[in-house]
Amino acid sequence: MKKKLCCLVLAGLSAFGMLGLSACGEEEQPAPTGGISFTSVYSSTDTFTLNPGEEKKISINKDITGKNYMRLIMNSTCNLYGTFEYCDVSDPVHVVEENFYIEPSNKQIEFKQFLDSYRENGVGLFDKKMLSVTLKNVDNESATVKLGDFSVADRDVPEFEKEIYIESGDLKVGADLAMGGTLSYLERTNYAGAKIAEYIGLDGNVTIGLGIDETSGICKEFLSDSVNLINIHDAGREIQQSYYADVGGGMEEATGANGYQRYISFTADSNGYYWPYNPVQGGDEACNVSQIIDYEITDNQIYVKTRAMDWANGYGKDEYKLKPSYKDLYNAQKDGRTTKSYIENWYEIKDNKLFVTNRFIDWNGFTDMDDIRSHNLEIPATYIVHPLNKYVCYEGKNAWNLEDTNFVERADLGFWTSAATSYRSTQHPEDWFAWVNESNFGVGVYIPGAGNYVSGRVETSKESGVSANAGAYHSKMGKADEFLYNKPAPTSKYTSCYVSNTSYTAPVVTVKMKEYVALSYSYVVAVDFVENFRAEFKQLHDSGAIDNSGLKAWDY
Repeated sequence: MKKKLCCLVLAGLSAFGMLGLSACGEEEQPAPTGGISFTSVYSSTDTFTLNPGEEKKISINKDITGKNYMRLIMNSTCNLYGTFEYCDVSDPVHVVEENFYIEPSNKQIEFKQFLDSYRENGVGLFDKKMLSVTLKNVDNESATVKLGDFSVADRDVPEFEKEIYIESGDLKVGADLAMGGTLSYLERTNYAGAKIAEYIGLDGNVTIGLGIDETSGICKEFLSDSVNLINIHDAGREIQQSYYADVGGGMEEATGANGYQRYISFTADSNGYYWPYNPVQGGDEACNVSQIIDYEITDNQIYVKTRAMDWANGYGKDEYKLKPSYKDLYNAQKDGRTTKSYIENWYEIKDNKLFVTNRFIDWNGFTDMDDIRSHNLEIPATYIVHPLNKYVCYEGKNAWNLEDTNFVERADLGFWTSAATSYRSTQHPEDWFAWVNESNFGVGVYIPGAGNYVSGRVETSKESGVSANAGAYHSKMGKADEFLYNKPAPTSKYTSCYVSNTSYTAPVVTVKMKEYVALSYSYVVAVDFVENFRAEFKQLHDSGAIDNSGLKAWDY
């Protein structure tokens, strides 16, 4: 384990000073942001030392009932592994432990967390008595720790409004709290007075274009003029963070090496194999959703912090529920595994573009990480609706010469796991890719610092008769009584954001995960014609607006 000392201005840990803390008591204290009223259940001015591996248990023993939003004001010079211990007020023998993690800081920080009370696979679905808070030093040096205040608040993750939105200029963006805060909605609401519409053309293809309505002669069936350009068919789609560590053995054998036990996954092979450690922001293979730790919304910015699910959960899928020989496996795995990791997103609309910062830190405490193999990471996994079926990237020798429009343009791609049907951009000197329609209008992503771009589609065809293009009502995300929440309902079975066909690109870096070390990067999303967002991306490049040096944090 390696110590990493930093001043925490990221990670939702607001660096601010708080003087004159009260003695223990039920005193109301205003939140530093958001107008949330916190009730203090523990206060102290003590500073203490924790030796490597040593822990300190702080007794609380206070009823907090339905107050599920925690706040710790504290600082530590080393990495701390924490535990909230609480019980059911109506059943005191039902005791639950929730783990958390505090990064090193030379300033007082504010750590906030929702207890796990807002998802079906949550562990805290009851009124609570907080029993204790335990802090353990997981570094190899002694830690100086000061826990100033522990408070609780009555703040909820909204049950029926889990997709939250910001809108500025002509751009509307949504993040899905039901799926870990993934980027789940992207709409260009207006383009020079024209609406972006989804329709079935006279050729039978599901199409997205400008200025089309029910009266247009090229429109066989009009679907909608409020079009989400991100595919949200299941928990593994969206635009989201996904990370890998090659621990726990290999595809054929789960050895438990590194302190990790692999599960079988059927994602890439119908016969299944042992999947590596894979925190996925949206949820797991069986559609168990990730745990929201914190979120904030302003007029043009969304912040979300999540404990991701471990993707592999093949035997936790519903189809194994009724198979007698798999009953024990299903019952053991059905709720999935919430990883000991934090994923964070900052979404902000500026200048009619979406600016995103992603951050990840793993705190499992896996062993012998220096000896594992490197693994490809998707930064980020990007799933765009299938009517934007043409992949575009600049791979020429005249980077940022806007007169050179000799792009790679591929509208014939198939599944991305096959080398024969997918496309790898090994050279992309302008650091952007796009998925567009036949008029080169669509979604562009600027992401400096990545390696190869891996791209493909579920189905090459956009034809409405293809089942993969006509299953919106078969998606869990498209059913109003399940995962819909605040999402707009499908307007037809062809609504492309809900169907299984999708256009996919993953910018890739190949690294070995490091425990207790944050990896971060930023990217920019635009909805426009290629020539327009390319020119805007050039301005970002020329100004050095995107610094992705955080991608090198795991370099050995």
